[in-house]
Amino acid sequence: MRVTLSLIIISAVIFIAQALFNGFTELFALTPAMGVGGSYWQFFTYMFLHGDIVHIMINMFVLFIFGVMVERTLGWKKYLILYIVSGVGSSLLYLMLTGLSYTPMLGASGAVFAVLTAYGFLFPRNIIFVPPGIPLPARFAVVFFAGFELFLGLTGLQPGIANFGHIGGIVTGAILMFYWKHTERQKAHEFNGFEFVWE
Repeated sequence: MRVTLSLIIISAVIFIAQALFNGFTELFALTPAMGVGGSYWQFFTYMFLHGDIVHIMINMFVLFIFGVMVERTLGWKKYLILYIVSGVGSSLLYLMLTGLSYTPMLGASGAVFAVLTAYGFLFPRNIIFVPPGIPLPARFAVVFFAGFELFLGLTGLQPGIANFGHIGGIVTGAILMFYWKHTERQKAHEFNGFEFVWE
């Protein structure tokens, strides 16, 4: 729980800094052309910035709801790796699909979608409510969100929202979870054939 709370506090402090210091957002948000051109830190820092109070509140609320259980199950080290690597992966897929624009990208949504994806792997039968309030097992909810974000990205129905970045977070999170699940099974075979499944 400490990593989840730390991420929330860091994001809140940075959001205040955005309001207090001119040029802060421009320097640390990910502007694709600038990021590739040498401002490499933006691939990391952008995920701690947000556009407005609603943006940060939604992201941090979802992070708290799902992050606490994911952190407790994965352990803090893997959980932190999941969050950071998926945030970077989110930005990379966004760049691959949208090109090197000068429109800044910011927000924790890609990383948060990765946490939601991990929750679907770890607790596949737990119920998650998806718009417009439909209860789905977590594993199917993740598939729903991936398909929904892809639809929104392709149709452009949410201008100003990095839907492909959200998909990048889901994909990166899924890759990490598959990898860890495979490596844990490999280790299990080393201990007298004992193996476990994630639930």
